[in-house]
Amino acid sequence: MALVAGCLLAAPPLSAAEPLKFTVVGVTGAECAPPILKALKAVPGVHDPALDWRSGTASVDADAGLDRERIRRALEGLGYEAVFSGEVRKDLEPLPEDQLRVLDIASASDGEKIDLAKTLAPGKVTLIDFWASWCGPCRVLEIRLQHLARGDSSLAIRRVNVGKFDNAAGRQATRDFGMRAIPYVRVYDPSGRFVGEDTAGGWDRVLRLVEKAHASAPTPAAR
Repeated sequence: MALVAGCLLAAPPLSAAEPLKFTVVGVTGAECAPPILKALKAVPGVHDPALDWRSGTASVDADAGLDRERIRRALEGLGYEAVFSGEVRKDLEPLPEDQLRVLDIASASDGEKIDLAKTLAPGKVTLIDFWASWCGPCRVLEIRLQHLARGDSSLAIRRVNVGKFDNAAGRQATRDFGMRAIPYVRVYDPSGRFVGEDTAGGWDRVLRLVEKAHASAPTPAAR
């Protein structure tokens, strides 16, 4: 028995499973890393996530039997795409109509000047998206915002069509809001306070502004 026990004690430990590696499409800089890592840490069965933002590659230690779709959905909720080994990049796709209908996404103006007070959604973080049909990056941002809204019921998105800056909405945006290019977004916290803006679809900054707007929401008083 002593000999058997000695052999058991001397047996080499089982080798750890290899980390699960994948590509994260849409990473544009170091500031993209914190929200991505936060989302990955929240996925059940995922441990020690890491991201090389320069190459857009990520790795996680995953429990046996982990459904990779959980990782995919977590990143889609931030407007990123996960591509695993053997897969072909497809890019984020627009949400189907049945999913869009239940989200708080609406047109605030199709060229008309907006009433800001009426545009903001009371009690929610409101993101006003200034766009135009000729703007390719605006379409990319629209799809990312759809996925972001699907994962955040306390976010409202209001879209403003500024045409070629030659309609009332475009003139208001350039004159009153300082818009110089599109896509252009303005973020307001649940109390209607302006938090910040982004020009040209800097997705990492958009995510930071939304998070900042959420953080500024008043904490309910204790009873």
